Amino acid sequence: MIARIFAKYQSIGLITSSLLVGAIITFIALPFLTRLYSVQDFGEYGIALAVVSVLSTIANLRLDQALLVAEEQDKKSLIFEGTMFSTAIVAVSAIILSFIFNAAVVVAICSGVLANTLIQTIYNYKFAAHAEYFCAGLNILRSLIVVLVQLGLPLLMSISLVNSYSVSSVLMLLFILIYIVKNQLYQVSWQAFKHYQDFIYSNTPHALLNSFSHNLPYYVVSHFVGVQAMGFYAIVERTLRVPINLMSQTIRQFFIRKFKHLENSQEALKSSVLLSLLSLPLFAVFFVLPESLYLWVFGKDWVGISTYFQILALGYWAIFCNPPSSAFLIAQRSSHVLFRLQIIELLIKFVLFFGLYLLVEDKIYMLLAVPVALIFYNFAILFSVWSSKK
Repeated sequence: MIARIFAKYQSIGLITSSLLVGAIITFIALPFLTRLYSVQDFGEYGIALAVVSVLSTIANLRLDQALLVAEEQDKKSLIFEGTMFSTAIVAVSAIILSFIFNAAVVVAICSGVLANTLIQTIYNYKFAAHAEYFCAGLNILRSLIVVLVQLGLPLLMSISLVNSYSVSSVLMLLFILIYIVKNQLYQVSWQAFKHYQDFIYSNTPHALLNSFSHNLPYYVVSHFVGVQAMGFYAIVERTLRVPINLMSQTIRQFFIRKFKHLENSQEALKSSVLLSLLSLPLFAVFFVLPESLYLWVFGKDWVGISTYFQILALGYWAIFCNPPSSAFLIAQRSSHVLFRLQIIELLIKFVLFFGLYLLVEDKIYMLLAVPVALIFYNFAILFSVWSSKK
């Protein structure tokens, strides 16, 4: 029985372990990073990452997700087509962004978007082929490059966090391009994507709305609270997003591949509820940790950061029920359901931000809109999958 369980979950266990290693690397680095870079640095970095996150979701028109369910003969063509779409969208974005941000931020955003989309494309291509060891190694390598560059460059020169992010993105981009060319993981074609247009027309708008909704608090904090508060939010969000990224970028891929030919939603429901319950104690910890512990970890300049942790942890636990249920809908080519729910979630967030702005004196509590909207959205997805069972 143990051997059967091990065989069943070996794939997800290996990937989860690699992301855990990456998370440990990131957590170990954070106390040093908060002392090497200023709060202002983290604020600027947070704004850049918010834009990177939004653009990364649409740069290749979600053809990376299509790789998880694509026919074998289409996969290399999708890699080529997705790369071309990414390059074109980034080029257009660079022109627009140059009117909003300085050159350093524009370079960071564009290099970050290209690196993210290409890495995720190759990750999904190898994951669909059950190359879990490669995917695990890629997860660890990605974390190592980011951390080593961000820790090492300030020892050699005066550099901002945004510029160090550009360097790490360019390095990852070079590594992945060399791997693609060396292994000929592309096929010049403009036909394959036509068979996966539902990912473009349904999954892309949903992903774009999801990313915009997730990053909306960055714009709210920077406008209504200030850039320094943005630094607080950025470091907290970066810390809590580690387990979230584990779920959304990796475990969801596992379930999409698993549910590709599964019509019964029962297993998706069970997995969603289980993950949600398991996540509760992990996030409850942030409500009992003393402020002194946060100051010991991040430094004396981060007074009040515990409030940010508690507000975000209130709703982030709900995301853990998302991967199996949303993966089931994606695998069944029903991304339009996610799109509709995302619109409602975004409207709820807007209404709550506006209402809290009028009602609360301390504007940081406007962020309470985030956990409320997250709880609604993720359990609405679960309810949609449960309804499809009937």
